[in-house]
Amino acid sequence: MRSFSVVIPAYNEGQRILDVLRVLYEVPQIKEIIVLDDGSKDDTYRIVQSYLPRDPRIVLLQHSHNMGKGQSIFTAWAAVTSDFVLMLDADLRGLTPAHILDLCEPVLSGSFDMTLGLFKGGNWKSDFSHWATPWLTGQRCLRRNMLQYVDHDAAAGYGLETAMTVAVHQQSWKVVKVALQGMSHPISEIHRGGIKGLANRIKMYSHVFRAWYMATAKSRFQSLIKYK
Repeated sequence: MRSFSVVIPAYNEGQRILDVLRVLYEVPQIKEIIVLDDGSKDDTYRIVQSYLPRDPRIVLLQHSHNMGKGQSIFTAWAAVTSDFVLMLDADLRGLTPAHILDLCEPVLSGSFDMTLGLFKGGNWKSDFSHWATPWLTGQRCLRRNMLQYVDHDAAAGYGLETAMTVAVHQQSWKVVKVALQGMSHPISEIHRGGIKGLANRIKMYSHVFRAWYMATAKSRFQSLIKYK
């Protein structure tokens, strides 16, 4: 199997990110692990920094303030040196080396352009979320050069996955869903607390709708200019 890079955006994930990094340590096919601390207010940066001697493949980057997942991915992506990239969330539960390889193999073999990792059997709430909105998963493997086709404005905040989904359809990429048995991550209401979590979920879905509108509207406008 070819080597690949891993990109992990992290915001206030000091209590969870080491669980992900310990699993990645067991996967020799990984060339580099780029962690982007998006201006965390907790000890995420310090915790990852303390883990660097254990796994020298980790590249730790940091935003001076919180800029959102979309910009975090673009910042981390600029540091990638492999031809293939695996995107992972920093708060995953139940992740195994087998999940990593299952996510990457269809792309590394050339059979597909992108994989979508969908939770199954880890927690019914996150299972339902991925069943209802599979395009919002943050677990994906794809070729590095594909990000250039993703609208940066639409991807701002929580719009990244939606902007990527629009790009998939525009570019006619071949995508396959990969079941991630036993995996999950905390839902927003638990992760951030009741009221804050609910507010964050509302914010997330507003970014999703904005991303869809911006990406598709820009595409339609460009088509009009092209064929005018």
